[in-house]
Amino acid sequence: MANIDGIITEDIRNTIAPGQTVYDFEGKRVGSVDLVYHDTGYFVIEPAPFIDRERPFSDQDLYVPFRLITNIDPGELYLAVTRDDLLRDYASPPPRATFVEDESGREVATTTEPSGFTGTPLVVERVRIDQLKRRIAIGDHVFTSELTDLGVIKKYDPVTGWMLVEKGILSDKHDLMVPVTVVEDVDRDTHEVYLVTSRADLQQLQHLEPAYVVFPEATTDDRS
Repeated sequence: MANIDGIITEDIRNTIAPGQTVYDFEGKRVGSVDLVYHDTGYFVIEPAPFIDRERPFSDQDLYVPFRLITNIDPGELYLAVTRDDLLRDYASPPPRATFVEDESGREVATTTEPSGFTGTPLVVERVRIDQLKRRIAIGDHVFTSELTDLGVIKKYDPVTGWMLVEKGILSDKHDLMVPVTVVEDVDRDTHEVYLVTSRADLQQLQHLEPAYVVFPEATTDDRS
């Protein structure tokens, strides 16, 4: 339950669960809880397929911070915003930002996203760039944080860590330049690269023009 100010007074972590029906500020059904990220304070709504005949809603997942919940019980929860607000502001995972620091002579990339509880930056990933650079190779498949397959690495500069990914779902005109700083992990067995950023985050990065990138022609996979 919520108090008169609309602030949740119970432990949401222990109450929110997949399958709960979600309603907006006007009491309209939005969909149901699909995934819950307790550490960062977000949950994913799987929209109801047909909410009304005159104005269909959306089939796109919504990423909603816990702080928007005004009322919750074992079967349903209510939000402080309307369906239009959800579509406009929460149709993508929470935005992430990455910065690089020098720690004892090694570059470390730290990625943050706004906390779903307070909105303040929350560290979600820290990786050593030098280790990632050695694990990436031409031919690897690249996936965003929501597991969208961006395509295959066509060229790779192991010095700067920039990858040229063949054009895919994000663009029908251009290949994508992706920096190693937004890589979360590399699976050498399956030849897959996983990013810490979403599709929306990558679109924001495409205005950056990397300098001093050299793409050598690789003939073998020399990762070790």
